Amino acid sequence: MLAGMGYHEAAEHSLLRLFYRYAMPDGTVYDLIVGTYQRLGDEERAEAWAAKKNVMLCLDPPPTPTEEEQP
Repeated sequence: MLAGMGYHEAAEHSLLRLFYRYAMPDGTVYDLIVGTYQRLGDEERAEAWAAKKNVMLCLDPPPTPTEEEQP
């Protein structure tokens, strides 16, 4: 409801606090935030939070070294 009323930061902080209050699996809070923005039709914010999840949980594969960087 907070995000729908335009209080995006308050909504994000409220959802992020759930991780500390409850024993939620890693990434669940990020999924809740992404889903919230998807339901609101805000794909830009949804994609940004999906990217944050990938960075924070190290889900992105490491970059492949170039020929110059390989031993």
